[in-house]
Order: sequence, then C-alpha cells, then structure tokens
Amino acid sequence: MLSRIKDFLHRHRRKFITTGVIIGGSVFLLKWIQYKLRELQERQAKEIVEKLKRMQHYECTDKTCNQTIMGLAPTLSDKIYQSLKTDDILAKLRSNPDNKLELWEELRIVAFTRLLTLVYGASMLAVTLRVQIHILGGYLYKATVEDDSEQQSSQQQSISLEVQQAYLSLIQHFMRDGIERLIGIIRKNVTIVMQRYNLKQQLTLADTETLLWSIEMALHNEKGNPIDAIATYTLPDPSTTLTSVGDVFSCMFQETLDVLESVESTQVGRTNVSIGFSKVMDKLADYYVTSDSTTKNSKSNLNVESIADINGSTISLAKLIPIVNGLASKVVSSTSTGRASNGLVPSVPDETDLMSSMIVHFLHSEKLRTLGANVYETFCH
Repeated sequence: MLSRIKDFLHRHRRKFITTGVIIGGSVFLLKWIQYKLRELQERQAKEIVEKLKRMQHYECTDKTCNQTIMGLAPTLSDKIYQSLKTDDILAKLRSNPDNKLELWEELRIVAFTRLLTLVYGASMLAVTLRVQIHILGGYLYKATVEDDSEQQSSQQQSISLEVQQAYLSLIQHFMRDGIERLIGIIRKNVTIVMQRYNLKQQLTLADTETLLWSIEMALHNEKGNPIDAIATYTLPDPSTTLTSVGDVFSCMFQETLDVLESVESTQVGRTNVSIGFSKVMDKLADYYVTSDSTTKNSKSNLNVESIADINGSTISLAKLIPIVNGLASKVVSSTSTGRASNGLVPSVPDETDLMSSMIVHFLHSEKLRTLGANVYETFCH
C-alpha cells in the first residue's frame, strides 16, 4: 500500500510541484494585491487629509487677507484725504476772492486727483496684500508639513514671528511714500487732460465717462504707470530693504516682486480699476438723474424714458466738481469694516462710501480670488 502511494507520488510529482507553485503563487499574489490596496487606500486617505488640511489653512489665510485689506482701507482713504484736502480752497471760494477762477482750477485738479487716487490706491492695496499674505500662507503651510523633522524645525525657525511681521510691514511703504508718489503721477495726468475742458463746458454722463477714461489712458501710457509697475509703489526699494534681513525674507521679497510684475497681477489690477470706475459712474449717474426735472421721483421708477433723460442730461463742469469732490471726501467708516471682523466679506457693501464699496467689490472679484488661490497653491508645495 505504501509502495503504491510512493509510486503514485513519484509518477505525478511534476503535477504536484506545478500545483503547489500555482497555489503558492496565487496566495503570494493575493497577499501582494491586498498589501498594495491597503497602501493605496492609506496614501489616498493621507492625500485627502492633507488636501482638507491645506484647504482649511487656505480658507484661514484668505479670511486673514480680507480682514487685513478691509482693516487698512480706512487708513489709506484717510491718507489720501489728508494729502488732497480741499477745505481751504472751498473756504477761500466762499469769501468771493479776486482769484476765484484760479481757485476753481485748483479745486477741479485736486478733486479729480483724489477720486482717481482712491480708485487706483484701493486696487493696488488689494492686489499687493492678496499676493503677500498668500505667499506667506504658502510658506507657513509648507513648514508644517515638512517630512524631515530637522528640516521642519529649521524652516519654522527661519519663518519666525519677527520675519512675518517684517514681511507684512512692507505695505507700510505704500501707505507713506508710495501713495504720495501715486498722487503725484495722477495729478500730473489729471492736469494735462483737464486742460481740454473749461468750467462752463456742459458734460453728459457719457462725456464724464470719456473724461475719466482719458485720464486712465494717459496714466496707462505713462512710464512707470501704477498698474504695470505696482511693486515700485507698494513695496520699498530692494537695495535698501534687504541689507539686514535673512535669506528667507530676501527670497520672499523677491518672489513677491516677481508675482506683482506678472501678467496675471497686472490683469487683476486693471480689472479692479475698471470695477472702481464703474462704481464711480454709478454714483455720478444718480446725480445726472436728479439733475433733470423729469426724473426727480424715486430711482425705483426708472424706465426707458428716464434712461433716455439720463443720457441727454448735462451738468456743467463747474457743478460736477463739487459732486466729484464729495464722492472722494467720505472716509470709510469703522462700522463698515467691522462687519467683516469675522473674516467674511460683507455681501452688501456700504454704498455711502466709495472706498468701502470698491474694496468689497474687489474682494468678491473672481479674478482677485483666483490670483490669491494660485499664489497660495504655488508656494505651499
């Protein structure tokens, strides 16, 4: 019996060996597949967790950015107002002086300069801070997910609180020297364009829009204009800034310059300026409506006929100047910015204040939000 079994095993040994190899290989393959599946699931889970963590950090960074922009808007508005006051000119005009025409000429230059400085200044503030804060956010996120603990410790130490404060305080250059330079270049171009107009000239709403557009184009053609050369206005000179700071700060500063000089940032800046001028024209349109005797009723009663009246209505430049001066004289209130203290942009802007209205619309702009998201995504890896 035993010999028969041995003989059977001997005759079919190749089949047993082959079967064993197949079974063993199948078991090994199954184990390997299970291992790879677990590895894939763990990697996917880790990626999902990391993505959620990065998303939460980005949202936190974005809220901080909104808070910072809206927090600095009143300071910027007040700085522009203080640098371009019209109170003294108006006081002199009320006394009916001999140089009344000269004072009116000065008033129109200052009023239009202040209006355009608010538009350009708000745009430049929003773009610069969006880039800065999201670059810093990307750096800080990258430091928290560094795999090598020694590298992580070194990176976190290099982006110290002191470095962060120094980097974010760069915008103070714009709030001091940069805004004065901006006022200078805008005033120069306003003066040139205004030479084509006299105080008695009657302007339709379209004429007023053409006037603003002419100043915008003159600025665009200027060498070192505020949009294409935004970094030269909002950030200090690198040669004087990078002399006593660390390598990480220097790198962040240079990267900020590169992003602000990019085509994407330039396009966002121009879009913001267009939004700002649209808000200005909306507010001016209200005055054209009320200036016509047939449209003194509620604005809610506007129809095709009243729209035609708006287009046909005219206001002399002399009467338009006080309106422009009034639009640019209201400083954003603390209550307006307080509504965004939770980091959320108010869905309804304070339309009584031009700066507040523009800033809120900028922060809701898809192009500005995309710019911040792209910058963060670039620097968090």
